[in-house]
Amino acid sequence: MPAKLVDHLWDKIIERDDLARRILREKIAAVHQLEDVIRAQEGEEVTRVVMRNGLIEHALKRCLENLEGSPTVTEQDFWVFYDYATYVAKHAEKL
Repeated sequence: MPAKLVDHLWDKIIERDDLARRILREKIAAVHQLEDVIRAQEGEEVTRVVMRNGLIEHALKRCLENLEGSPTVTEQDFWVFYDYATYVAKHAEKL
């Protein structure tokens, strides 16, 4: 498995600054890498189950949209997406 998704950098996302935007981009790329590893080892169905049909990536992208000034993704949305991505990413790492 690639490096853990939820690490010391993950917590810096909540600072909602330039570093948070960079970390979000890196974590989105890491999600893709993890999906590729799981897909190669376990197949498409397991990948969908572990990665929740792409919802980890979706939540991280919505967080990034908010930090980039999207008028449609509010700060409240950011916190919901961040909490969801954190919970599901930790669960995926356990699996």
